[in-house]
Amino acid sequence: MPSANDNGRRPESRRELITSSIGAVFAIVLVGLVIVIANHLEELDERIADGMAGALPVAVVAKGRAVYVPAYSHIYTGAGEPVLLATTLSVRNTDPEHALRIDRVRYFDGAGEVLREFADELLTLAPMQTQSYRIEQQDASGGSGANFLVEWSAEETVNRPIIEAIMIGNGGLSFSSRGLPVDRR
Repeated sequence: MPSANDNGRRPESRRELITSSIGAVFAIVLVGLVIVIANHLEELDERIADGMAGALPVAVVAKGRAVYVPAYSHIYTGAGEPVLLATTLSVRNTDPEHALRIDRVRYFDGAGEVLREFADELLTLAPMQTQSYRIEQQDASGGSGANFLVEWSAEETVNRPIIEAIMIGNGGLSFSSRGLPVDRR
C-alpha cells in the first residue's frame, strides 16, 4: 500500500537516480562544449575577416632558402652502359602576387665539385614566372650523382618556389626530381 507522500508512485530506485544524475551531468558538459566550440568558431571567423588567419603555413612560405636538387647527367642500363641525359633545371615562382630573386645557381658533379655557376642568368622572377637552366645531353661531367644548389630570396614572405630537375634521354626516357630545402651556409 503506497504511503501518502508518494502520490501513488513507487519510490525511484537508487540506480535510476544515479542514471538520471549522470545523464544530467553529460547534458551539461555537452552544452558547455558546444558553447566553447561556437566561441572558437566565432573567433576564427573574426580573425579570417581581419586577414590574420589567412596566412599559409610556415612550411609553404619563406623569405629565402637554399634548395638541393638531385640531377643525373647519365644513368646506367642493366648491362652497365651509361645513357646520357639532357637536364633542365626549372625554378617556378608559385606566388601569384610577389616576385622572388634567384640569387645563385650552381651545378655540381657527384664528387661535389662545382662544374658550372649560372651567374649570368640570375634574375628576379615575376609572380608565377618560370626560369630554366639547361645542361646539354653530351655533357656527362656531372655523372650519376650530379646536383644543383639554388639559392633564392624575396623581400617579403612568399610562397616557396617549386624547383625540380627534368632529365630526358634518347628513346623517350624521362624522369624528374624535386628539390629539397637545405640550410644556407
